[in-house]
Amino acid sequence: MSVVKRIFDARIAFIWLGSVIMLAGCTSASLPPGAIGNAGKYNYSPSIIEDANTRQFWWCSIGRDPKDPSLDTDAIFYASMNLVTQEVSPPVLVLAESPGTWDAAYTCNPKVIAGVFQNPLGDGQKYGYAMYYVATSRVDGTSNSIGVAFSNDGIRWIKYPDPVIMSTAPAGSGVYGVGQPALYNADHNAAITMFYEDWIPSIHHVAAVSQDGVHFTVQGTLTQNGLDPDDPEATWGDMSYDSKAGEWYAIFNSPWRSTSVTGDVQEYGQYGIELYKIPKNAILTGSSPWQQLITIDTNSTGFESNFIPGFVRDKWGNLNVKAYPTIQMYTSLSYPAPALDATPAEAGTSGSLDTWIVMPMSWAPNTSTALALNRYFNGNVYEVTTGWISPQAGFLLQKTLAHLQANPLSGATTPFYGCKAGPLDYFVSLDVNCEGQRALGKEGYGYSQAVSGLNLVALYRCISQNGHFVSTDPKCEGQRTDELLGYAAP
Repeated sequence: MSVVKRIFDARIAFIWLGSVIMLAGCTSASLPPGAIGNAGKYNYSPSIIEDANTRQFWWCSIGRDPKDPSLDTDAIFYASMNLVTQEVSPPVLVLAESPGTWDAAYTCNPKVIAGVFQNPLGDGQKYGYAMYYVATSRVDGTSNSIGVAFSNDGIRWIKYPDPVIMSTAPAGSGVYGVGQPALYNADHNAAITMFYEDWIPSIHHVAAVSQDGVHFTVQGTLTQNGLDPDDPEATWGDMSYDSKAGEWYAIFNSPWRSTSVTGDVQEYGQYGIELYKIPKNAILTGSSPWQQLITIDTNSTGFESNFIPGFVRDKWGNLNVKAYPTIQMYTSLSYPAPALDATPAEAGTSGSLDTWIVMPMSWAPNTSTALALNRYFNGNVYEVTTGWISPQAGFLLQKTLAHLQANPLSGATTPFYGCKAGPLDYFVSLDVNCEGQRALGKEGYGYSQAVSGLNLVALYRCISQNGHFVSTDPKCEGQRTDELLGYAAP
């Protein structure tokens, strides 16, 4: 399927952290309550506007272009949700390729913003919505540009004929280009701030401004100060503004897994996302670092892919909707979760394109950042984690070993990673690459050494006939001691 090249080849309920991450089950023939998408088809990269008791969604799925039925690739769909009844309207295709133009091959990654756009198309009309989207005329999915379409109802759109942010990748270079726009309307008219990715010369994020929604001037490059060193060229899903606190929020993607750890199965969605915020005056200067708030990945959700989320925001791009200060988002994820004893290849296959749906998640501030590191056993297999445990696996909690921090805080800066070797050996590692095995994600942050006055607990990795486990006993409770991982709060 050609969408694969767009996403990857060009570059290449449960409680957690005191945050409610709402995930429900579904089958291949239907979607769970709250989910958005076309059942049985891939769905990802959402844009969400909340206004009163309605949420509007635009996202990328596969759809046949009504202007050229031979094109059955990336297209943009629309649905709405009544927040009182939770009823979701049927998906409607609202934007597709235009044969013979710059966006003849794919249209995807929509972001919608409200405004007052006076005569942007030269037709004398005024429009209330602008949709910025990513597209290309190349069937290999490279050299993408960002275009815009205008509407008064969010469903019927008229395209501006040319890109508003032109690809910097030369045709035939094999480079993705520009993409993944995020929007804010500063004056509720047409003063649009756009943040977007540029893959030349390497992945970075750009701020640009416009006074008419069409002509943009680049302001600068977003700071990387404080972002996760595990992924120095991280792509993202979205960015939005907290107008009450004067802070920007952004959600970055974790890396892709290598085929060397997925049984040669190529995964096309990243395994996790990380939520950050930064003061508005530091977004370009880096005078204050990004603050990491939460990581959501396979370790915490159980799903193989968790990627390209979109914020729930008002029509101007503010996060200050009904649930504020809780930050809400919809994340692209693969369903169902792989089985407890899934092989690396089976796990990789569980993240295939047609399993992608869009699901709600949320993060609440002012909650505890301490994550309980629990040890579970089902009579056959150990799993030590701060995150998700399969409800079908028969696990019982043996003990809470210690508490890790959800993000680097107060000297707890050593990341602990959840990993899996083969079909059943779950283990904790200090290596971001999981020692050549499949990464599930971050367990949390601890200490590399004991700290006077903190009464920290030493954590040892152990080996038994039932696989790896973690213990606070340096002799591993009569089993073999593998290594001292580090220290954590009791």
